[in-house]
Amino acid sequence: MTDAIDDREIDILSAGVGLTIAPEHRAGVSANLRLLRVYSELIGEFPLPDREEPAFEYRP
Repeated sequence: MTDAIDDREIDILSAGVGLTIAPEHRAGVSANLRLLRVYSELIGEFPLPDREEPAFEYRP
């Protein structure tokens, strides 16, 4: 996984959306944020041509 998420970063992110994270939940929040970073890196690295048409509806 990517770099660790420290308490200061959790405080900043949670304050930005008006949440208070209890101390006993910080480890889980940190783990989920690291996982979300990995997912965002995968999406960001996916090659997409400049002329790709947008998908207007989801089809599984």
